[in-house]
Amino acid sequence: MVVHSRDGHGPPESRAANYRHQAAVLMPTAGAVHRALSRLRHIAGFPSGLVVSFFFSFYLLVNAVTYVGAIWGILGVILPLVASCLVTAALVWRWQRKLSTALSISQLDFPDESRLARRRGLVVVVGLDSAQPGTTFLRLLAAAQECEFVALVTTVQDDELGVTGDLVDKVMPLAGRAFPVGNVRVWGGNSAESLTDAETSVTEALAWLRRHGLHPSQMVVDVSKGRRSMQFGALIAADRASVEVQYLAADWHPLDNRPKEGTHDFFVVRTMWTEVSEDAAELEY
Repeated sequence: MVVHSRDGHGPPESRAANYRHQAAVLMPTAGAVHRALSRLRHIAGFPSGLVVSFFFSFYLLVNAVTYVGAIWGILGVILPLVASCLVTAALVWRWQRKLSTALSISQLDFPDESRLARRRGLVVVVGLDSAQPGTTFLRLLAAAQECEFVALVTTVQDDELGVTGDLVDKVMPLAGRAFPVGNVRVWGGNSAESLTDAETSVTEALAWLRRHGLHPSQMVVDVSKGRRSMQFGALIAADRASVEVQYLAADWHPLDNRPKEGTHDFFVVRTMWTEVSEDAAELEY
């Protein structure tokens, strides 16, 4: 029986095998090296090259200020300091001005009744209860007084259970709205669990509204109904097209476990435009 010693003594073949084993343990694999290098590519979310360049530039700036201060004395320190403070104050003022302008017009979850009244195109995510009495769809049509085009994004279940047909044939007449032929389109057959289906349908519906000459501010995507996956898909498509998204919400009664009467309102997820018109300017964030 051959015993491998830990001090390297023993037969040459055993020592060679021992060295190979130690080298395999101590030396990292190529994959480990690659993973380590990939982690160093970013520092706190910023590219590592940018971080190194920033600190190197900062180091040179400190040296330059020190050199100028040594030549000019106290004046060489005060002048760069005053110049730096002025530049910083200007940048802060500019940023604050843009931020205050955006916040004065736009808020998250902002009531949209006045803006909704001027919308010309609606893209509505339909749910299984969209055609029931007291439906959100009736309230939506009543509030969108200048609406000319309606796009319904429905699922296979909506189509099979007749929800889509009831919205077009029953609910719209109840709202007293008569849309010309071709101004109401249905994007049906979507899977209720598919984010991609909803995203594709909403994208096509928004493109259809654009072909009719509507400005993005004159459209809105309503996600009051539908599954979460459909709502997220609609949100992604609307955000890509710079179209605002809204939903119906109300104050909730803690004892009755139902919405309080008279508190229903349509809220915009994020306001993107200064107004609803062809001349609207997009807000900067």
